[in-house]
Amino acid sequence: MVLLQFDLLIRGGTVVDGSGAAPVAADLAVHGTEIAAVGDLSAADAATVIDASGLTVAPGFIDCHSHSELTLLADPRAQSKIQQGITTELNGQCGLTPYPVREQHRAELAATMAFISAPVEWDWLSPADYMDRLDAARPPYSAATMVGHSALRAWAMGFEDRPPTAAELAAMCAALRECFDQGCLGLSFGMVYAPGYFAQPPEIEALCRVAAERDRLVSVHLRSEGAELIEAITEFCEMGLRAAEGLRLQIDHLKCAGERWWGKMDEALTTIERHRATGLDVAFDVYPYTAGSRHLGPSLPAWVHAEGATKMLAILADEAARERLRQELAAWEAGEPDAPEFDLPFDKTMVASVETEANQPLVGKTLQQIADERGLPALDVALDLLVAEDGFVNVVIFSMCEEDMLKALAHPLGCVGTDGLAFAPDGPLSAGSPHPRSYGTYPRLLGRYVREDGVLSLEEAIRKITSLPASRLGLTDRGLIAPGKRADLVIFDPERIIDTATYAEPHQFPVGIERVIVAGQVAVHSTEQSAERHGGALRA
Repeated sequence: MVLLQFDLLIRGGTVVDGSGAAPVAADLAVHGTEIAAVGDLSAADAATVIDASGLTVAPGFIDCHSHSELTLLADPRAQSKIQQGITTELNGQCGLTPYPVREQHRAELAATMAFISAPVEWDWLSPADYMDRLDAARPPYSAATMVGHSALRAWAMGFEDRPPTAAELAAMCAALRECFDQGCLGLSFGMVYAPGYFAQPPEIEALCRVAAERDRLVSVHLRSEGAELIEAITEFCEMGLRAAEGLRLQIDHLKCAGERWWGKMDEALTTIERHRATGLDVAFDVYPYTAGSRHLGPSLPAWVHAEGATKMLAILADEAARERLRQELAAWEAGEPDAPEFDLPFDKTMVASVETEANQPLVGKTLQQIADERGLPALDVALDLLVAEDGFVNVVIFSMCEEDMLKALAHPLGCVGTDGLAFAPDGPLSAGSPHPRSYGTYPRLLGRYVREDGVLSLEEAIRKITSLPASRLGLTDRGLIAPGKRADLVIFDPERIIDTATYAEPHQFPVGIERVIVAGQVAVHSTEQSAERHGGALRA
């Protein structure tokens, strides 16, 4: 009897194919970079045979919301991502990308992107230049990217708070088309980050029309995730409906941030469903944690950022501006209706990373703890820290409730993304105390919320991290286990898989993931990562 020969054969596993269908017992064969067969392959052999008895075989996890574009260059091992089963990620979210960029704008653009900074020299101008650099770095998985609206706006008109001229808007649209031609998968907006939040509807709608013309995804970090969450969802969905038929819109990391606004998730989900029923292809992503993370500056009222990141530091050093902030904070805390919003609960805002050596001892402490130690008001501590660090202060903010998060997590329109960066327990990306989602999102989903709490079935959870994000991103070659699909796979123990990364000790790999396979090659075997890496830039 002649055996069928393959490159890789996975025997005896339980296949969860990513479609939402029930698990089935099946073998799986790989030829080259593609899945060749699924079923009873007892008459087959391969150069490499993996016994998956008692294990689950799933498509590689697709991180639909990530910020690893710079960390992948600083340390292309991407350990925190590949070790949790991510085989494809989409970077460039929240309007924040280091491309396109003019040489004279690099420093200012970098200052707006403190959350995703990494020790790497920016030696590119365009997305194509960046992707070539990424290919040369050779990460362990496929890394796609959006183009950030903030970068586009700065490229066309600098960092001013004003509407673009007709010529500037035309230049912005032309630059967006060029970015799409160079391989960007979509356009991202960050409506809480300067200069993105300066944009008015005509500018946003014009850019959305370009994205719809090219069938590219549009994602948005809404202008409010608390007091005006419903209004923010409504206004962007309505702009999407006005812009173009066929627009594909993704709402970033849906949440109700701030204790005053807990309980709004039902209304938020209903608002999304209502706009979807009118013909807008709108969905969202969510991460399975009740804390968020970002740089500290956007926690302050919008007027602080109105003239850009560099000017912000001068404003924060000015005593008159500080007194205005103190008065506005008092009004906010008193619940005055017209007070500007402070997304800054001092006792729930933990310093995650800083740039200077002098302030490293502050990492892992809340702003209130630092204020108590120094005998100063917490607001002044926050402002002093931003000035001392040139704005490069990242924080973890414990701002959500479990009930709201679980409603978003369980909703069928919700993909699961990390909103994190690629880190490593050693090397240039091991400093600080980043959000544990960068290490543990998917094992946490499958261990805690599937196995332990039963919030989702295994097949639905896998759909949310494979075929659903693939469809949102417009990727047709991955996200499902079927012949002809890319051989990106995760083999895990459903009885053991769990995250181990914590807020106190985030640089820890999960347990229960036995193998991660990228393009038919074993990338991870029981936390041992292959020295050979088979990823690169994923171009549209």
